Amino acid sequence: MSRAKIRIKFTKVLGIGLSERVLDGDRLMAAFLTCSTKPHDIAFIRDEEQQDRFHHVAFYLNSWEEVLRAADIISKKNVSLDIGPTRHGITRGQTIYFFDPSGNRNEVFSGGYIYYPDSPTITWTMEELGRAIFYHIRELNERFMTVMT
Repeated sequence: MSRAKIRIKFTKVLGIGLSERVLDGDRLMAAFLTCSTKPHDIAFIRDEEQQDRFHHVAFYLNSWEEVLRAADIISKKNVSLDIGPTRHGITRGQTIYFFDPSGNRNEVFSGGYIYYPDSPTITWTMEELGRAIFYHIRELNERFMTVMT
């Protein structure tokens, strides 16, 4: 399914907002979609074969302390940790990523901004991607961009 078809199905059919995106020229490489007032609920990324893939689902927590508590639980329960705790440029949240038993990436995050349906979509470029994803270290982790379901 093409990126345009995903966007149309989610935004036009389901009424989900496109809060942020990453463009490579005029080609959509990532879409961050929300069905609430949080910066995103789900993310899709274009993979190396130029296929659109589910990247992660995002769950909002009320504070950075709750994200750190989630990190403690992830460690204690021996859950597969992906990235974090860290901070994003995209969505401006504090975050941690982990994998569920089925291999799907999940995110818990706090902070960010309030999304309004009439807000313009925030656009990032491929040149900004390191800072957009991993704000502090400003470079991508290869697994983060290649492991998708």
